[in-house]
Amino acid sequence: MAIPTSELQKINPSAIIELFELQLIASIHGSDQLYRWHSGSNQNNNGEIVWQGNSYARFPVEAEGFEFTGRGQIPRPTLTVSNVLSTLTTLIASVNAFTPANDLNGAKLTRIRTTADNLDAVNFEPVTTTTTTTTTIADPADAETVTYTVTVQNVGGVNIFLLNGVNNPVITMKRGSTYIFDQSDSSNSGHPLRIKRNSGASYSTGVTIAGGQGYSGSTVTFQPSYPDAPSDLRYYCTVHGNAMGNTITMNDPNTITGTSTTSTTTQSNPFGTPSSNKFPDEIFFLDRKIIENREVVQYELVSALDLANVFVPKRQITRKDFDGVGTFIDA
Repeated sequence: MAIPTSELQKINPSAIIELFELQLIASIHGSDQLYRWHSGSNQNNNGEIVWQGNSYARFPVEAEGFEFTGRGQIPRPTLTVSNVLSTLTTLIASVNAFTPANDLNGAKLTRIRTTADNLDAVNFEPVTTTTTTTTTIADPADAETVTYTVTVQNVGGVNIFLLNGVNNPVITMKRGSTYIFDQSDSSNSGHPLRIKRNSGASYSTGVTIAGGQGYSGSTVTFQPSYPDAPSDLRYYCTVHGNAMGNTITMNDPNTITGTSTTSTTTQSNPFGTPSSNKFPDEIFFLDRKIIENREVVQYELVSALDLANVFVPKRQITRKDFDGVGTFIDA
């Protein structure tokens, strides 16, 4: 479940997020099920928390007594878990059916602490950004479709194009319109009409060719686009060059303004880039069930070192071992 925007204002990027993992051991509990919880004590915890792709369900959990003193026995924290829905009682009964009177003892509890800026982006409410773009386009109402009947005539030993009976005319076009050169007449055979730049470069954008010159249905259709069609164009014969053809005067059409709206939805951690950064894990084992009732189940926890009866420091040096311990020597 995403964190509502109203809740985001309550979170400090460095707020401690406390997570718990309870790992059962198949040989003891009949299952190696891993349970992931968060205590729900932080203001941003609405539903589950996702960290490093793992989901931690919201579940009332309270852990106390994790502080190390640096001397003597390692602390034995307590873990108190809600049992209002008999969730733990049901789990304990299942485990005890496999190992009588086990009560989940020996299950591994890992306490993970990270900060809000390390949480996965999926925890936070998606943000939708709307962008409105204004564009100017050719007015469809101003578009025209013009057809030129093309024939070829030899004048003074030179072939020329006739468009609607006019020798090599300068023609005027409008961007956004359609112009059809009909070369069906047999005189067009061997005289393919095309479009090019005045510099000599061929221009094929918006040009559609159908059929072969001199045969029925042979056309060259040109649709100069708005606003991109260049102004330095001409029509010509690819066999005989510029002698057949002339320049094209290109004009802009009437235009209209249109708007389009696009929406983009993104999900991110507003406090930083999610990462695996965390405080050192605190690993304990359930050692003794203290309380079980309809409201809570409470356990005493023990560390792996304490299970082996190890002290901190691991070995204490006493006067019995070294006579000089505790003795001050004058210089």
